[in-house]
Amino acid sequence: MKNSRLFEILYLLVEKREVTAGELARRLEVSERTIYRDVDALSAAGIPVYAQKGKGGGIRLMDQFVLDRALLSREQQDEILFALQAIRATAGGEEALSRLSALFRREGGDWLEVDFTDWGSAPAERENFARVKRAVLERRPLSFTYYSSAGEKSRRTVEPARLVFKSGCWYLSAFCRKKQDWRIFRLVRMEDLSPEEGTCLPRTPPERLEPPKPEGYRGVDLRLLFAPSAAWRVRDYFHPKAVALQPDGNLLVNCTFPEDQWLLSFLLSFGGQLEVLSPAYWRDILKEELKKSLKVYIT
Repeated sequence: MKNSRLFEILYLLVEKREVTAGELARRLEVSERTIYRDVDALSAAGIPVYAQKGKGGGIRLMDQFVLDRALLSREQQDEILFALQAIRATAGGEEALSRLSALFRREGGDWLEVDFTDWGSAPAERENFARVKRAVLERRPLSFTYYSSAGEKSRRTVEPARLVFKSGCWYLSAFCRKKQDWRIFRLVRMEDLSPEEGTCLPRTPPERLEPPKPEGYRGVDLRLLFAPSAAWRVRDYFHPKAVALQPDGNLLVNCTFPEDQWLLSFLLSFGGQLEVLSPAYWRDILKEELKKSLKVYIT
């Protein structure tokens, strides 16, 4: 309790630079004598704080003192503030961010904003995050309906372990009771979330969790040619070293993807901005899919 009170006094002094013993006593609900003892304790700990009694007196902190004297460089302060911005984006933490900004004596506290939601994200997605976060923190099993990347629908009960933000998406790393193994679930594909009774068993999730490869999985090496108008999407999906700018402005990409329905949808999403150069059978697959689409609009 005393340590908490000392921090509160230090925070108020850094914020206001000067305050009376009476103000501190009323705010912290202790006697003025206790406040003066606390000031002595801060001074003994090396904090340049002093008390001046009488008219015009008060408890003051020397102007030169800011928290960065506590061996925190400007870069370390930025790292802490960034972490708190991320926490605020997912779980609140406004008060802690405000306090540390004041302690660091940093102006322009709005230099950074962290927002993990997608453009136009639906309220349901944010609700899913809140429910999953609560289940992780409370170590409670969670049930939900899940839609896989192949479009399969199933009901799962899992033991949540960790929220993961990767490639612009939120995932849940959890032990799946149905599969009796660790799995990752994309939050946007989860529906009808409900906490279950009981608590989760103490389990340690894998340090690096990748989606399990389905039975019959195989990858395909693709050679893709993108039009200049698709450059912004190409930069979003592919590492710059994988993109070769051609003399005519087109973009050549060599890549490997899992051969599944997602790949078909991904390639079709580029429309006339993409030509698949190889393998030849993927050119045929796209031709057939485009013919099906054309039939929908031609009567």
